[in-house]
Amino acid sequence: MKQRGRIMRLAATGVAITALAAGCGDDDADAPGASDYCQASLALETAPEPDIDFESATPEEITAATKAYAAETFLPLAQQLEEVAPDEISADVEIGMAAVNRLAETGDFEAAFGDPEFEAALDRMHAHDLEACEWKTVDVRAADYAFQGVPSEVDAGVTSFEFSNGGTEVHEMVLFRVNDGVTETLEQLLAMPEEEVVTKTTMVAQTGAVPGEEEYTVADLTAGRYAMLCFVPEGTHSEEMEGTGEPHFMRGMVYEFSVV
Repeated sequence: MKQRGRIMRLAATGVAITALAAGCGDDDADAPGASDYCQASLALETAPEPDIDFESATPEEITAATKAYAAETFLPLAQQLEEVAPDEISADVEIGMAAVNRLAETGDFEAAFGDPEFEAALDRMHAHDLEACEWKTVDVRAADYAFQGVPSEVDAGVTSFEFSNGGTEVHEMVLFRVNDGVTETLEQLLAMPEEEVVTKTTMVAQTGAVPGEEEYTVADLTAGRYAMLCFVPEGTHSEEMEGTGEPHFMRGMVYEFSVV
């Protein structure tokens, strides 16, 4: 669970260094919030996760792969953001750049992103991006075992899912879009073998948090069917120890909504 927790933070807290570049994704220069900064930030917020099998890879393999990911994916995006960051958050961007460089040098997520100074800078950058880039927000409250507060319809566009864990176990939000033309219900999709489901759905974003904490993830939503699920095993109360029960989605922690 410890490595899983780290990758969850990468998608939420750490990758939100992607908040080093928070963007709106609209190429229309006259659109609200459209700017080089917003586009750079969105590119970071939606950067692909590292292709690392944390369950089977050795510590040495994880370190080497993380260094490569940071140097080849993270760092170029962060440098693009640094070039266009507004003066009011330049100090926070500098803190973020230092964290990315540490990750490229050490391959250690905790060493790179565990500093409270980085966490505070990240919070300030995210608050700035929500206002300056005019992102929409959707509050997602996790309970044991349900997603609460999510509307049945969400407008298309760049959206920050503000995730809070009010339960007693670790929870995550893995967001999928059901591919166009797929007619099966969500219940039918969940009953299919994994290799078939992945041909009918597309993963959009994910985040997660331990009990009592908050995280976020950003996605550029297009119209269609979406579902959020929690795959954390029942009995997982911390990042250090994974539970042995069934995945939370099998306890009903599933929610479907439409983007219009």
